Amino acid sequence: MINYIAHWDWILTKSRGSIVESIEDHEFRSICPIDNKAMLSRYYKDSIDWEINRKNSFRLNGIFNLIKILRTLEDNSIVHVFTLKSGFIYIISKLFVKKEFKAILSITGLGYLFSQKASAKMLKTFLRPVFYLCINKIYEVIIFQNVDDQNTFLDYSKFKNKTELIKSSGIDTEKYELKNKFNNTLKVISASRLLKDKGINKFTELAKSLQDSDLEFFIAGDVDLGNPESLNESELEELKKLNYINYLGFIDVEKEIHKYDVLVSLSTHEGFSRILLESSFVGLYIVSLENNGTKFISELENSELITPLRIDSFIKVLENLKENELEPSSKNREFIRKNFSSNEVAKQFKNIYERI
Repeated sequence: MINYIAHWDWILTKSRGSIVESIEDHEFRSICPIDNKAMLSRYYKDSIDWEINRKNSFRLNGIFNLIKILRTLEDNSIVHVFTLKSGFIYIISKLFVKKEFKAILSITGLGYLFSQKASAKMLKTFLRPVFYLCINKIYEVIIFQNVDDQNTFLDYSKFKNKTELIKSSGIDTEKYELKNKFNNTLKVISASRLLKDKGINKFTELAKSLQDSDLEFFIAGDVDLGNPESLNESELEELKKLNYINYLGFIDVEKEIHKYDVLVSLSTHEGFSRILLESSFVGLYIVSLENNGTKFISELENSELITPLRIDSFIKVLENLKENELEPSSKNREFIRKNFSSNEVAKQFKNIYERI
């Protein structure tokens, strides 16, 4: 039994469910807070409810609950932990568990500890050496989704033989409704959780600047109250009142994103942006802020990377797009199907499981 651990069940369903479906000859157990039991049961033979406060993940009760769960697992079983936050909690918990596991960590983004925020810079001197000592001792393999994050990690670690690069979490390319043509009036969409570091406030600023242009703006997504960067309920209500943005709430990306024309991402950091991958495969034009997890779109047609973050740069690109005749890129679909399908990612995961 392979155990998947994350501090949010969405990570193990939306982003990893199709991988689990694609790996034959192995059974999987999810260990996470159970918010959507039906969805978890679709992919996992067994699920254990890990009680943890997502907004304050390092509270003792969350760590203590994971300790109790780990003590029930089979000795020498495979444990695959997702995200740096869950990876750190696992390290702390494992110190109090005598059983041995073959542990893997997937880092989907380096997160706060590696950011340029002043408080993070103060912490790094003390926390990073301890973290690296523990991470190299406890994990057999550490998986990264982009080269930049991998190199940042290796700047602080001598255990280069432990890292693997697996770009993206993959998408099931058979499930998407594809775009056939662009609308006469371009529909510009932001699709993500409503987080400040995903650029939601910058997107509203962009829409306001272009409210008199021949463009329609849409926001898809919902608040994530378990994340400290999320808009709160009152901020969401204010967003809904804006007359220059159409708020859609949560949408089924696989079935609905093809209705729109341009995907704008103003996210400041990504491991490997899933929504950019999905939107490009479907046939949208991509305009994104450049960061470690968005650089891959430079290999794709119908895409623009922008750096640094300047709203006027995004305005210029969008105004120019109105003058062009746009068509969905078949080359993008072929490239993504070949390199980033969930089947391809599953093969790489399976090779690691069987190797360790």
